[in-house]
Amino acid sequence: MSSKKVDVQFSEAECFKIDAENKKIYCRSSLNNNLNGKEEFAVDYDYLIIGVGANVNTFNTPGVMENCHFLKIRRTVIDCFERANLPDVSEDEKKRILHFAIVGGGPTGVEFAASLHDFVNEDLVRLYPGIKDLVKITLLEAADHILGMFDKRITAFAEDKFRRDGIDVKTGSMVVKVSEKEISTKELKSGGEIKTIPYGMAVWSTGIGTRPFIKDFMTQIGQVCY
Repeated sequence: MSSKKVDVQFSEAECFKIDAENKKIYCRSSLNNNLNGKEEFAVDYDYLIIGVGANVNTFNTPGVMENCHFLKIRRTVIDCFERANLPDVSEDEKKRILHFAIVGGGPTGVEFAASLHDFVNEDLVRLYPGIKDLVKITLLEAADHILGMFDKRITAFAEDKFRRDGIDVKTGSMVVKVSEKEISTKELKSGGEIKTIPYGMAVWSTGIGTRPFIKDFMTQIGQVCY
C-alpha cells in the first residue's frame, strides 16, 4: 500500500485576519525577527479549517481586561496571602486583599468558587493561621440564581452549600465596572442601585465570546455571529 507524501509547513504565528474572497489568511509572527525582519505575512489556502478557540466574554465591562484574572491563578491566590501577612498591613487592607470576588454564577464560576474554598481552608489556613479568619469569597451573579441553566433543585443545593461554607452568593448583582481595588455592581433587586465592593483578587468567569477576526470572517461569508 503506497502512501502519498504531504508537504506540511509550520509557522509559529497568530492569524489576525481572513480574506474570504481572495482565500488568504494574514498572520503575525509570535517570535522576534524570525522571518527576515518581516513580522506579518500572508498564506494562501484552498480549504480553511478554523480551530482557534474563543475569547473571554467581558461584555465590554470597563476595567475587566486590566484588573481581572481568568482562572489558572493558584500563584496569585498565594501572593494575596503573602501580601496580607506582611506586618505593616492594616486590618482593613488585609480584609480587602483576602477578599476573592468571582464574577459569574455559571458552572465554571461555581466550580472555581468551591475549589478556591477548599484550597484556602484545607491548605492555606495552615500556612497562614494568623489571617485565616479574614478570608472572604464572594460569588457575583446578575441573574436571580446561580446555575440558572440547571434544574432548580441543583441550584438550591449549590446555593445552600455555599451558604453553609461561608461563601457569599450575591445574585441580582450586575458588574458594571472593575477598578484596581473595587468592583462596581448594579443591584437589580434594589432598583439598580450602584454599589462598590473592595477586593484583593477578581476572577472573571462569565462565558466565552467569538474572536474579532472570526466575527469579521463570518460577516464576509454571510453568516450571523452572536
